[in-house]
Amino acid sequence: MNAKKHLLIVTLALLALTISACGGAESGASSAVLTEAAIIYAQSLTQTAEAAPPTATATPALPTATNTPLPPTATPTVTGTPPTATPSATQQQSQGSGGNTPCLRASFEIETVPDGTQYTVGRGFTKAWRLKNSGSCPWTPNFVAVWVSGELFGADSVTQFTAVNINPGEYVWVEIEMIAPKPAGHYKGYWMLRSDQGVFFGVGITGDEWFWVDIESIPILE
Repeated sequence: MNAKKHLLIVTLALLALTISACGGAESGASSAVLTEAAIIYAQSLTQTAEAAPPTATATPALPTATNTPLPPTATPTVTGTPPTATPSATQQQSQGSGGNTPCLRASFEIETVPDGTQYTVGRGFTKAWRLKNSGSCPWTPNFVAVWVSGELFGADSVTQFTAVNINPGEYVWVEIEMIAPKPAGHYKGYWMLRSDQGVFFGVGITGDEWFWVDIESIPILE
């Protein structure tokens, strides 16, 4: 409110008090003057409030999002070479009369068709292994050689190899007729022995390793 309006309101208020003090017929005028002064004062307050600049309201600052990357997810890496499966006996071998010597075990001595021998596609050959009975139990005529993995080379998967008992310490030839397969390439087949009780066994210290045939089949030259 400016100084002029303030002075006017003060003047009117003093005038109203003077009139009120005099009393008589002018008391109505005194009320009117007071009312007018009140109206002017109220208007001045309204104008003052409108003219005043708005009060700034402090707005709390929002936190700024940081673009922090998440740690990468670890991906396991498979390393190494998977182990080669080795066929094992279908039954637990019992100990024979030799004490700690396995009942069923063979020892590899010599062979025909050395590893990597080349044959033309379709050519027949005889693969033979000379094995020693290094176990403590005899091998009977019901023992057989059995194909267990790899290339069969057109042979029978089960082959009888003896017509007599092979006692511990004795030798036998296991002979199998085979054919060089096609297409040309490197082939390998794995074999074991099987007892008359259905127990698979082979060579090695514990008698659970296989013996094999390994050849290279080559194209026929024209």
